[in-house]
Amino acid sequence: MRTKTLILTAVLSAAGIASSLAQVYSVNVVGYVNVPLTAGFNLISNPLKNTAGNQLNNILPLTDADVGTIVYWFTAGAFQSSTYLGTTIGWTPNAPINPGTGIFINVAAAKTITFVGEVPQGVDSNLPVTAGLSLISSPVPQALGLDVMGFPATVGDIVYFYRGAAGAKSYQSSTFLGTGINWLPPAIPAVGEGFWASLTTAGTWTRNFTVQ
Repeated sequence: MRTKTLILTAVLSAAGIASSLAQVYSVNVVGYVNVPLTAGFNLISNPLKNTAGNQLNNILPLTDADVGTIVYWFTAGAFQSSTYLGTTIGWTPNAPINPGTGIFINVAAAKTITFVGEVPQGVDSNLPVTAGLSLISSPVPQALGLDVMGFPATVGDIVYFYRGAAGAKSYQSSTFLGTGINWLPPAIPAVGEGFWASLTTAGTWTRNFTVQ
């Protein structure tokens, strides 16, 4: 899946002034990410923290033309789903989809959806990953290799991406072969792309990401 990050704008705001009169600043990176969808199933993610909350009505405000669109996520070994019922009702249920969660979305026709919000930083950019099969995404909107991003894998762990053209998508797997060899073939999730992870041992994807 190819995604396009159009704009990420750094907004620097004063957080306070210490008794020594030294200023303390916090950095919020805000912007939007366009994610193109093909007709049928797409495996995507919410790459940003929506300032109004990460419920579906906030992150995926569709139109009446999209009635019947369904999203699926995987929790505690089972799929959960929500259906879009139009602009009056919205998503039912209006579930939260936080950064780090992979979701399938089934659309009738190709379209582009836009996510708006802040880049997760600090502890918000860390993600617990369970042992066994989980449906996840990078907690930070970066298109880098899993080895570069410190994904908590052990030898033999596998990730699966769902990619390809409309009507011809299939799973593409990558296996972790240890330090030095890393992932074969290289495992590079796109911004706004979800993927399956099959881990032998639970771990935490620790980024502690900050914007310099």
